Amino acid sequence: MAAAALVMAGCGGGSDSSTPPTGGTGSTSSTGGSSTSGGSATTSPTVVDGVRLSAQGSQLKVGDTARVSWRPDQKTVGVIAVRVDRLVKMPISAFTDWRLDAATRKSTPYFVRATVRNLGRSNLSNTPVPLYLLDQRNTLLQASSFQAQYPPCPSRPLPPRFTRGKRASVCLVYFAPDHGKLVAISFRPSQDFDAITWAGTVRRGKARHG
Repeated sequence: MAAAALVMAGCGGGSDSSTPPTGGTGSTSSTGGSSTSGGSATTSPTVVDGVRLSAQGSQLKVGDTARVSWRPDQKTVGVIAVRVDRLVKMPISAFTDWRLDAATRKSTPYFVRATVRNLGRSNLSNTPVPLYLLDQRNTLLQASSFQAQYPPCPSRPLPPRFTRGKRASVCLVYFAPDHGKLVAISFRPSQDFDAITWAGTVRRGKARHG
């Protein structure tokens, strides 16, 4: 497959100071994203759609499940159980079939695999999973999206017909600029949300070609 035929969209989260928009897109400098489990500086509901939510500020390990709520848009309330299953550091050679700019070629790619279950009443079809990569610079990075299929790790929103009770396994791609390092995966849909984080062993992956 010719590299010139493929263009990657959103191939890196920046380090601007904008607030993470509701719905899990954007990037920002993180403050207070890894506070002690159970604490929260803001007032928020502890039960949504009959689901008891995990405490803001919870520090979890890979394999643990959090129950969280956020607003993907003004009319929708999402309630999900999300479990971060696996963290994998990939070589940039995993993207040899893609046309990358110079900055992206100097980044470190990560595959993050997670399991999501819809616990609420809202249809979350085609909704981005609001998970960020927290790097060693305390910056939150958004997952990349692709203009073409990338089978090793699709990095797509939740699937169609993702209604109450549905479950999906997702794989998200992140590019940490300047050979950055993954410190944790963060659920932080807004600036006043005390982030829930997952940390654990980062495995080394291998590029597969052909």
